[in-house]
Amino acid sequence: MIRIREITENEQNLFDDLQGLIGQLTERPASRERLAEMIADPHVILLVAEAEGRRIGILTLALYDTLTARRGWVEDVVVDAAFRGCGAGRALVEAAVRRSAELGIDTLSLTSAPRRTAARTLYRSEGFREAETTLFRLWTENSNVKI
Repeated sequence: MIRIREITENEQNLFDDLQGLIGQLTERPASRERLAEMIADPHVILLVAEAEGRRIGILTLALYDTLTARRGWVEDVVVDAAFRGCGAGRALVEAAVRRSAELGIDTLSLTSAPRRTAARTLYRSEGFREAETTLFRLWTENSNVKI
């Protein structure tokens, strides 16, 4: 059985578990300091999927306001490779959608690389649609990404 929980405090082994999951998504390293900041930030919701007594997936929901809307952005969605296909990703996305509705979010956005076909199929099945826009991104001097 999969359980989804919102992380509200820095729990035992949390960083190590999340770092292992993030490592399956990106080569960029996780940061203990950033995790602590995220947990303390009321505009960030960190959801974890748990099964068999362990953390098997994560999703970050970032909230922000503009002059015209309250928005949400989904990041860092990953399920441990050993548990993919069991519904954990769907449960995380559904929890994020429910939480967004509770918080009065007008739009919920995310990006997903074309190679992530299973994730893109999941997002479409949950009602996400590709926006008619092009994402522009600038890596600032603070970024550790090397282009």
